[in-house]
Amino acid sequence: MKKSGIVLGASLLLFTSLLFAQQDYFYAPKNIKKPAPALIITSCTGATQKDLDSNRAIADKLGWVICTSAKTKNHRDVWQNDRDIMDTYRELISKYPVDTNNIFIYGFSGQAVQAMMEVFLHPDRVKGAVCICAHNGAMDLAKWESLSGHYFYLISREKDWNLEANQSIHRDFSSQGITDTLMITKGRHSPKDRRELYDGCKWLDKMIR
Repeated sequence: MKKSGIVLGASLLLFTSLLFAQQDYFYAPKNIKKPAPALIITSCTGATQKDLDSNRAIADKLGWVICTSAKTKNHRDVWQNDRDIMDTYRELISKYPVDTNNIFIYGFSGQAVQAMMEVFLHPDRVKGAVCICAHNGAMDLAKWESLSGHYFYLISREKDWNLEANQSIHRDFSSQGITDTLMITKGRHSPKDRRELYDGCKWLDKMIR
């Protein structure tokens, strides 16, 4: 009986874990009539429905499809994060009217580094990134010959501990002929408001038109 109780308890725990596991969310404006650009949204703690809902204005104003990648997060193996982001990518392109030539990714801090890494690793799948307060930990993965025609919108703060890293990233992109922009605003290491992500996506949208 005791062994049966342990098995039952383990099964219940597994069921509860699956029930409350974070999942990806997707949103496509109803007026999309042809394949549209898309944005994969990440979060340091795992993107949720709230991250999708608070960024619907991007989808509605730009005519983009947006989605969350729930499993990627900070303090987790970056290669596992990469696998999970690619799972999100595959679901995105299989179920939604997406222009596969123009898929972008967003991240803040550690997930901004992960976002940059996704472009470096998958330049045939990810066109560019909006990176807020990133550091330069992924730069060794960049294969410059594969990044022509890709775009990076970088944001840092005057008191961001990663400010010098962002300036270094910007110099590296510029020296390699990669199209990017670096915005430096007041404040410290923080994601600020959703307007910044919209501005970044608007810049990316302009680049691909």
